[in-house]
Formats: sequence, C-alpha cells, structure tokens
Amino acid sequence: MIRSFGIIICSGALFFALFLLSGCSAERKNVISKGYHNTTARFNAVFYAKNRIAEIESIIEDNHDNNYDQILRIYPPYDSVMALSYKEQSDDAIKKASIAIERHKNSKFVDDAYLLVGIARMYDTDYVNAVETFKYVFKNGEDRERVLALAYLMRSYTDDGEYRNGLEVSGYLDKEKLNKEEAKVVYINRAYMYQMIDDENNMVQNLVKAAPLLKRKDGKGRLYFIIGQVYESLGFESEAYGYYRQCIGSNPEYELDFHARIRMAQVAELKGASDVKSTRKLFEKLLTDKKNKQFIDKIYYEMGEFEAKQGNLDQAIDNYKLALGASTQANRQKSLSYLRLGQIYFDSLKRYSLAKSYYDSTIQILPKDFEDYEKIARRQAVLADFVEQIDAIQLQDSLLVLAGQDSLSTRRMIRSQLQQQDSIQQEKEERAEKERERTARRNNNILLGNNTGFSSTNWYFDSPAAVAQGQSEFRRIWGDRPLEDHWRRSNKQVFKNYDEQAAIQADDDVPVEMQDPEEVAAAIEARLEDRTNALMETIPYSKQEQLESLGIIENALFRLGNIYYFDLEEENNATLNFVSLIERFPESEHVPEVLYQLILIHEKSDPQKASVYKEKLLNEFPNTTYAHLIRNPNYDLENSQAVAAVKRVYAQAYQLYNQGEYAFALDKLDSALQVSPETSFTPQMDLLRILVLAKNESKETYEGRLESFIQEYPDFPITPYAQELLEKSQNFNTAASRKEVVFSENRNQEHYFVMVYDNVNGGEQLAVTETIQLYNTLNWDEQQLKLSTLQMEGNRRVSILRSFENGREAYRYFKEFEKKGVIPPATLTTKSYTFVITKDNFDILYQSRDLASYMQFFDKNYRNGIYEQGQ
Repeated sequence: MIRSFGIIICSGALFFALFLLSGCSAERKNVISKGYHNTTARFNAVFYAKNRIAEIESIIEDNHDNNYDQILRIYPPYDSVMALSYKEQSDDAIKKASIAIERHKNSKFVDDAYLLVGIARMYDTDYVNAVETFKYVFKNGEDRERVLALAYLMRSYTDDGEYRNGLEVSGYLDKEKLNKEEAKVVYINRAYMYQMIDDENNMVQNLVKAAPLLKRKDGKGRLYFIIGQVYESLGFESEAYGYYRQCIGSNPEYELDFHARIRMAQVAELKGASDVKSTRKLFEKLLTDKKNKQFIDKIYYEMGEFEAKQGNLDQAIDNYKLALGASTQANRQKSLSYLRLGQIYFDSLKRYSLAKSYYDSTIQILPKDFEDYEKIARRQAVLADFVEQIDAIQLQDSLLVLAGQDSLSTRRMIRSQLQQQDSIQQEKEERAEKERERTARRNNNILLGNNTGFSSTNWYFDSPAAVAQGQSEFRRIWGDRPLEDHWRRSNKQVFKNYDEQAAIQADDDVPVEMQDPEEVAAAIEARLEDRTNALMETIPYSKQEQLESLGIIENALFRLGNIYYFDLEEENNATLNFVSLIERFPESEHVPEVLYQLILIHEKSDPQKASVYKEKLLNEFPNTTYAHLIRNPNYDLENSQAVAAVKRVYAQAYQLYNQGEYAFALDKLDSALQVSPETSFTPQMDLLRILVLAKNESKETYEGRLESFIQEYPDFPITPYAQELLEKSQNFNTAASRKEVVFSENRNQEHYFVMVYDNVNGGEQLAVTETIQLYNTLNWDEQQLKLSTLQMEGNRRVSILRSFENGREAYRYFKEFEKKGVIPPATLTTKSYTFVITKDNFDILYQSRDLASYMQFFDKNYRNGIYEQGQ
C-alpha cells in the first residue's frame, strides 16, 4: 500500500512538472502561462534592467556639481562623452529588457521593458531610437505605459534640443487623465522642458504640482528648493521663503538643508532693526556650527550679500574679503567673492584701480558657464584701458594745477601728502594685522570645537594638540619671545617705526635694533626728499610740456567716452566724457566723431539735444564722413553694399583660382578693382591677385609683389599672412637652390594624411571627398578630422586630412585606410597616391611639386621604417 501511494505521488509530481513546463511557452495564454511569464519578466529581466538604469542615473548625478548660486537643474546634464562612462550599464539594461520582450511576450511587463529600452537609449544620447521606442509604446502599449511613454518622449525631445516637438507632446498630454504616478513624471519632465527654454512661470507651475506627489527618496526637498529659487528669481520673496522652509521640513541631505537656510535668511521679510539683528545672529550661528566648516567661505559671502542689500557697503566688503580668506581653493565660490568686490568698487565706490584688480582675479577662475560670463569678461577686458584713461586724466589735471602754483608751496604740499600717505599706509597695515589675528583666533576656536580630537569645553592644557597649536599661533603673531615680565613691551621703542625702518634695512644687513636712531631719521628724510624731487620733475612748467599734458587728457577723454559707449554700454557716462571733451578741446580732431556719437545717444531719449548736436556737426564739419552719414542715412549702407559686391567677386575669383582657371580669376579681379571704389576689403582682393599672378610668374616677382603689399598695408589684419607667405617662399628658395628637394624627419610633429589623384572627368574629387568623409564619420568620428582639397597642378588634386598629433597616429590611419580599400579603384581613372606627411614637409612638397621624391622618402621612413615595425 505504501508502495502504491509512492507511485501515485511520483505520478502526480511528474504530471505537475509537465503541466508547468507546458505553461512556460511564450505563446500560451492560460493562467499558468501568464503567471509564470509575469513573474519571470518582473523579477528577472525588468528588475535587473531597472537597476542598471538606476546605476546610470547615479553616475550622471555624481558627475554633476550643483551650483546653488543659480537655479538648480531639475535633471543633471549628460552628453555623448559622459555616455561612454556608463556604456556597459546602458547596453546591459537594453539586453535585460529585451529578454522580457523576446521570451515573455504574453507578460504584462513587456511595455515596461520597452520603456526601459527607450530610457537607456535616451541616456546613451541615441535620441532617434529612443524617440521611436517611446512612440511604439504609446501606439501599442497599455494606458499607464502610454502616458509614461509620452512623458519620456517629451524629455527626449528636450535633451535633444527639439523643444518645438516637446511642446507638442506636452499639449497632447493635457488631454490625458493622469494618476498620481503618471502625474509625477509628467509634471517634472514638463517643468524640465520649460527650464531648458527659460520659461520660469510655466516651470514653477508644474513643479508646484509635482512636489506634493514626491517622497523624500524621490528628491522632494530638492524640488521645493528649486521652487523657492524660481520664486526668488521672479521677485516673490515671501513665496520663496515658504518653499525654502518646506525644503528644510522634508529633511533633505545636509548640503541642501544648509543652502535652504542661507536662502531663507536672504529672502526673509525685515520689518525693523530687530529683524536685521536676528538675521545677523543666524549667520553667526551658522559660522560657529562645526558641521559648516566646509561652508565658511559661503557663509561670509552670504553675509556680504545681506549687508550689501541693506546698503552697508563697508561691512559687505569686509565679509566678502573674509570669504576670500576662508576659501581654500580657486572655485566658483571664490570667484563670486572677487566679482562682488569688483562690482562694488566699480559701480558704487568708483575706485576703478581696485575694481580692475578684483575683476582680473574673477576672470581667472570664473567658470565659463557662469551667467553673464561674457558681460563680466568684457568689463574685465576693458578695465585695464579704462583705468589707464581715468588715471591719465586725474594725473595730468593735478599736474597742470600744480604747474600754476608757486614751486616752493608745491614742494611743501607734496612732502606733506607723502608723509600723510606713509602714515595712512602704516595704520592700514596695523589694522590688517589685527584683523588677521582676530580671524586666526576665530578660526582657531572653530577648529578646536571641530574634528581635532578634543573639545573646546575641555581645559586647554589637558590637550597636547591644543597647546601645540596655540604655541604655533603665538610664534606666528609675536615671533620667538623669552618668558619674562612685560614680554609684550620688550623693544617697544625700537619697533615704533618698524615699517619705515624695515624699508631702510633692506639696503644693508644691519639689524633694526642695532641702528642709530639719528641715522634712521636721516635715511627716512633722504628718501622723502628723493620722492619729492621725483614728483617735482613731472610737473609741466614749460608751455610745450603743458600742451603735451592737455593732449593726453584730450585723447583719454575720447577713449574713455568710447569705452563707456561701446564696451560698457553706459550712455550717461559716455555723454559726460564726450561733452567734457568738446567743451575743453573744441579744436580737437575727435569733435566730429564725438558729435555724431552724441546724436546717436540722444536721438530717441532727447531729440532736442540731438538736433543741437546735429546742427553743430553740419555747420562746423560739413565735409566729414559723419556729416555725410547725417545727410544721407544710406551712406553707410551704400558703402557696405560696395563691400558686399566686392566680396561676391572675391568668392567667385577664389573658386576659379582653386579650380586652376587662373586667367578667368585674374580677369574678374581686375574688372572689380577697376570699377569698384576702394573699400575695407580691397587688400584681400590685392593679395588674391598676387597669388593668381604667381602661377605664371617667377618666384622673384611673386616675392616682390608680397613685399610691396606688406609696405602698402602694414597694419591690416591680413598682412601677417602675407608676411608668412613671403617667408615660406624665401625659405623654399633656400632649399630649392640646392640640386634636390630635402625632406626632414620629425615623427612627433603634427601630421597630415594625403591622397593625390587626377580629377580627369570632373567627378573624381567629389567622389573621393564624400567617400572619405563617410568613412571618417563611421570609424573616426571622435577624432574630428578635417578634410580639405587643394589643386596641385592641372587636373591633379590633393585631399588633405588633418590633424594627427604625431606620425604614429597618422600612420595607423593610413594602414587601416589602405587595408580596407576605402577608395575603390573604379572610382578613379588614373593612379593615385596615399601617404602621411608632416606639416613642414607638406609645405615643401606643395611648392616643389616633387611627388616622386617624397614617395621615396615616405617608403624609406614610414613604410620600411619604424612605423611599419611597430616601434
């Protein structure tokens, strides 16, 4: 009986196993089959694909540096270069998801798998296939997956820069009914699209809808912070304050929490002095919190921002400088502190030399992606010239005033000013030293309470580390002092005039303590007298010197007005300088141009003033270009039209020159130069004419024409190129004077890949160019090789591929090109030559046309040399 029962059990197990196996078929629709495939697809293929996508998103996030001084990006950026770093994960995600699609066709997770494939392709920057995948899911998927497919389709279009298509998808989504999970993805992706097109209103509307749907792990706090930033940017500070508070309430990671608290302090409504005081206390509390050690520079910077907003510029400056002192590396935060100091000194305090120094420091470390970078860089670029003009005007005006005074009184005044400057400088240095000591003590207190192995609440002398640190700080401030009574008063008299004595001591090796006080005083007096005499010599007492000073002021006013008008776009300041120039120097050669600029400035804002300047220009300077521009508004246009016409002829002539049609090219150039007026483009026409004539003239004639061109246009932008052509021709003449052309070997120089062939039927050049470009796109796209074609002689063409870093890289390309037979023999009607060559050797080859000699050189040094041997 037991045996029979065992047989029954075995038979049942066998039958159940067979039943399960029958359910494994992807084609069956029964309950067991669907259950099996749903379970397997969900917990195997889809599960692992999702993990891979999560790994990709983690890599992208880790490579992104959040800039809290600008509105945070909803999604961190990625590109094709970054995609290479997670290529393994994206390929595996597609592979795993494809298993669910291929092996579990009747599973309800097939649509999820397709979505994961699309997302992986999106992160791969394979937007074409990503879009097709999402469209497929939308067309064939279930309701939930269809909506998500549209949401990710909108994001793919956004990442690809196809914003018009993204907006169309967004409009289509408005018609869909969304559940909570769908709404979350749709609103965030739509907000991201609006962020990319700088539509902050629509961006924040969608973020406000999305944020309550998120959990903490979804980045809820980050979204609240971004909403606060947008509202702050739009000027709604009370709303911003509320969302920063919600960010903190969502318990985000500490860095986000810190910045939310900082922003709350900046947008808090201040109803009186008590609120200002409370905000300052908040900043002080942040400074002393040991968790904020890495943010000390940021806190000082925000304190500066707060004080600047209250109009306390001195306190703002102090805090910005403290921020600079606390910055341990040249980063974005440090550049912001430099920038704010530069802006205050330029815009508010008008201390331009100091502003220049801070702008110089700013631009050295300011990231290129910083908002208004170009404007900041433009101001920095002109500040050197700007400060030079300001200083020149102030100095020459001061010197002219001194020239009209009694020389004895002037000498006494100069001595007094120098002594006052020395006193101010000494006080400044003493204050700076005290400030350094206070900052050191404050930082030391913070350090003692942080990660130093001991607490600031413990007794100081119980900690050897604290004692050692204190001794080091004492020596830094006071030097090595013996342990004795009144140690701080030791040698007090000797150190009274330390700065002046130290300057004198630089001339000899006698210690300060051993110098005679009378000798020290005499040395100080002699130095003061020398400085006074030097300044007295700069005063323009003679008539000629005064005229030169006035000329400097005249040119500086003109230059300063142009800087304000064209570079800094500050019309009011430009007007002040232009008017000053006209009033002080009515005979200046700059007056017609200045009047014209004043007309343009006031044309819309004050037509009556513009009319006064216009009348003055037409009556006093009727034959100038500026008067012509006033009489004939099309004068400049007609002149520019003449230039445009000449440029069209130049383009046609250049094309004929490249095609070897030298006679036709010369005819076009000569015709244009005869009938067209001289324009700013005439030098280019003349130089092209020289190159055309060179094809049928001797090298001596060619070089003579180049020399004449250089003399005629010494300061023209194209002149250096003409000089280069002349030097190359002269150098080649030296080499060509020998009996044979000499090529030099330099394996580390920049190399070209070259193909020489005959363009007999007129179509070979096009075929070769298109074939090489296609080959490079498919096989060498990352190298970004540049292809150009030149005519060597007759029908012979030279296709040049550049630029390879060295001979080894170029020869590797050559070998693969030759091995794969990129250019089929049927493409060309005659024999072709392919080789690699250095830049210098190509110049020699192109001028000598000695292809046979170079091919021998190539065979010897490349084919049979170190490159072929793999060395």
